[in-house]
Amino acid sequence: MNGPTHGLYISQDAGLLTHWNQALGEAPVYRGLDALDLTQIRLPCLLWVDLATPQLPPWKDADWTPQFSYPLLRVIATSSNPKDAEAVAALDAGCAGYCHAYAEAATLRQVAQVVQSGHVWIGAALMQKLIHTAQQAVTATPSEGLWSDKLTSRECQVARLVAKGSTNQEIAGQCDISERTVKAHLSAIFGKLGVTDRLQLALKVHGIR
Repeated sequence: MNGPTHGLYISQDAGLLTHWNQALGEAPVYRGLDALDLTQIRLPCLLWVDLATPQLPPWKDADWTPQFSYPLLRVIATSSNPKDAEAVAALDAGCAGYCHAYAEAATLRQVAQVVQSGHVWIGAALMQKLIHTAQQAVTATPSEGLWSDKLTSRECQVARLVAKGSTNQEIAGQCDISERTVKAHLSAIFGKLGVTDRLQLALKVHGIR
């Protein structure tokens, strides 16, 4: 889904829609999932879903099947009261991201960039909890050389920061580089280590198989 990506919003919250419009740009608004017509979509789109929308069907409902299977659409679930269980359910169903509905504009734009590039956004806090759970469930390998020997010193630095849950903006600040350079490093890291998203990278850095 690289290249220009359009937005679609599902919400009945006027204040939230104003926030999204200011952060992400104005986009077509749907009052519910039943009004969404995928046959009109001809360009890659991100569907931002306000989980507080009345009568929104559960993730397992058949109405979601075409949304998750349509190749030009990726779904981002949002909540004004984020919960880990809700996030896991959304991601497990097929969403490409889960975040606070009223996250600051820079964060929403970063969510969009990550999802647009084909990765999954789960946020730093949930990532750390998933890593912690994985560490309790499996045996970690003590040898860092399994992954770090394949990377440059700068790529290792970026990988370790990702494993701590740092955002691209935070990594850029700590490494004194641009966000564009962070993205370039991440692309190289993903390719060298054979991972597809930040969570997989974090698990590899922490030695979790």
